[in-house]
Amino acid sequence: MKLRFSGRSSYSLSAPKVRARVLFSPVFLCLLLLSSLEAQRNISGEVEIRQALERLDTLGSVMMIGAHPDDENTALLAYFSRGLHMRTAYLSLTRGEGGQNLIGSEQGDELGVIRTQELLAARKIDGGEQFFTRAIDFGFSKTAAETFTKWPREKVLGDVVWNIRRFRPDVIVLRFSGTPRDGHGQHQVSAILGKEAFSAAADPSKFPEQLQWVQPWQAKRLMWNTFAFTAEQQKEEAAIKDKLAVDLGEYSPELGYSYSEIAGMSRSQHRSQGMGAAESKGSTKNYLVTIAGDRATKNVFEGIDTSWSRVAGGADVAPIVEKARDSFTGRKAETLLPLLVEARAKAAALKDPLAVRKLREIDETIGLLSGLWLDAAADKYAATPGTPV
Repeated sequence: MKLRFSGRSSYSLSAPKVRARVLFSPVFLCLLLLSSLEAQRNISGEVEIRQALERLDTLGSVMMIGAHPDDENTALLAYFSRGLHMRTAYLSLTRGEGGQNLIGSEQGDELGVIRTQELLAARKIDGGEQFFTRAIDFGFSKTAAETFTKWPREKVLGDVVWNIRRFRPDVIVLRFSGTPRDGHGQHQVSAILGKEAFSAAADPSKFPEQLQWVQPWQAKRLMWNTFAFTAEQQKEEAAIKDKLAVDLGEYSPELGYSYSEIAGMSRSQHRSQGMGAAESKGSTKNYLVTIAGDRATKNVFEGIDTSWSRVAGGADVAPIVEKARDSFTGRKAETLLPLLVEARAKAAALKDPLAVRKLREIDETIGLLSGLWLDAAADKYAATPGTPV
C-alpha cells in the first residue's frame, strides 16, 4: 500500500470511507518541517467545497516575507487565500528561537518548535502555506549590520531564492521596508534580502546548484505592505504616493467573517508571544507600495493572468473546472466528480509546473467530494527518508 502525503502536517477529509493510520516520530516530524508546510484546513462542509472549487479556477500566487513567526499580516494572507483564492505563502526567515515565552519555560530550539507549531495553527485559519530559511533568531538586534554579523548573508539569501524558485509567486510582499524604521535589525534584513532575492531568483548565475531541482523564477511584482504604529509613521505613510489600498475589513458572506476577523483568530495562535488580537469588524485599510516590477494601481494582481489561459493547453481545462464550480448547489457534491475526473485527465497531459500543481489540487478536491478519509499506521515508530514502512 502506498500513500502520498502532500506536505501537510495532518490531513483529513469528511465521511470516512477508507481507514489506515500513521504514527510519526519526533525525528520524522522535524524532517517534515524542513519542507514547505500547509496546515490542515479549519473549514468544512459546503464552505470547504466552494473554496476548493474556486481555487481550482485560480492560478495566481503570492508570497509574503518576514523575519519571525508573528511578523506576518494574517489579514492580508486571509484576503489572498480565502478571498482571492490565490495560492498563498508566508516565508519566515527564522522559527523564532530568540523570542519570549509566555506559556512555558522552553527557550532556544524548543521555543522554535513551539513557534513553528503556532505558525501552522495560524496558517490553518488563514489558509496559507508556511516556509522557512536556516536563519536563527538570536534575539533583538538594533541594526541590519549587526544581524549580518550573525547570519551568513549569502546562505540566507540563497534560502530565500530557493523558496521563491520552488514556490514561484507572481507577487512577493515584503512585511518590512528594509530601513531603520523597521526597528529590529532582523526585520530590516528580511526586506533587504527579499529585495535582492526578487532579482536573484531569476538569474541562473545565482545559486546555480539549485537548478538541478528548480528553475529560475521572476516574480511579476515586488510590493511592501506598509505599517504605521506611531504618529510619525502615520504621517510618513500618508505621504507615500501611488500606494494601493486594500480593505481587509471586507465581509465575506461565504466565510461568515471579514478578513480582519479571520486575522484575529489566526494571530491569536501566537500564544507564546502574547499576540492575541481582537476579531475586529468594520473597514480596515491596508496599503501596498510597488517596489519593483510593473506598478499596480487597481489591485495586487493587476496585469497578471491568473486564469488557466496562462498555461499552454489550459483552455481545455478551464471550462470544465468552471462548470464544476458553477454547478455546485451545496447538495450532492459527488455529482461533480465526473467533471473533475475529466478535468484531471486533461490537466495530467500538461507539462507546465502550474498544471502539475493544480493537478494535485484537483486530486484533493476529488477526495473531498468523495468523502475520502485516510489514516495510516506504520509498523515502527521511526524511519529515515526513503525506507519502507
